[in-house]
Amino acid sequence: MNSQIKTLLILFNVCVVIITYAISPFNLMIGDEPVRKISLLSQSETQDTTDVEVPDTTVVIAKKEKDMKPQRFLFVGDSMAEPIAHYFWNYAVENGHELYTVSWYGSSSYSWGLTKTLEHYINEYKPTFIVLCMGSNELTIKDMNTVTRNVHRVLDQMGDLPFVWIGPPSYTKDNPHAIKRWIDNGYNNQIMTEVGADRFFDSRDMQMDRARDGLHPTMKGAVVWMDALAEWMASEWTRHPVVLDTPQHKSTIQNLTIMQVKDKGF
Repeated sequence: MNSQIKTLLILFNVCVVIITYAISPFNLMIGDEPVRKISLLSQSETQDTTDVEVPDTTVVIAKKEKDMKPQRFLFVGDSMAEPIAHYFWNYAVENGHELYTVSWYGSSSYSWGLTKTLEHYINEYKPTFIVLCMGSNELTIKDMNTVTRNVHRVLDQMGDLPFVWIGPPSYTKDNPHAIKRWIDNGYNNQIMTEVGADRFFDSRDMQMDRARDGLHPTMKGAVVWMDALAEWMASEWTRHPVVLDTPQHKSTIQNLTIMQVKDKGF
């Protein structure tokens, strides 16, 4: 092979290396400085593009517009619902809403879903908005398929009515009277998955006074819980924001129905 051919082969290989480096996404560094790449574009293609409109690819999460109309709330759930309801009532009176509460002691999404109790009270009170507070009696469930089935039995009874689901709080581990069996095995996360984060109020980290069982709130604790719930329900990041301004006065709750553990529902 003569010297001219060798020279051409060397030049060809050098060109291949330069072009390959120019189109590669990587930079060759010499010390702290990158080796400059050649531009393969023509002058017309590399001209100033300040006048070229670049599409905006920013993802924007739509904020929800607050429903300013008075609501007729149906608030249902287990024994956790009762203490919250006393302060929910103050919010309802302050903001021109109606509130009907049904607290079924010892109930769960299973009992609400298996019976037609929720449907019964929907037909009786004709709510425009439903607030669910249940799950404290089933935190230890490990079979998430069971949770999903129970949840959808509840949701099916509500149809297209707007709603929020208040998740059960975690038990207080530092309370010597806390019942240690109340350990969340994934229940809250599963409820959130099924109903959507914008319809699920996560109470796991609520800092509030508790009763001796380490789970139920005291009346003072219920105030803290309800204040946090109201702020979230009125925020633009929920599925259906409503007006829930802080009440300036207290009043005695009305329209409160208590169902006992022994009750079978409807």
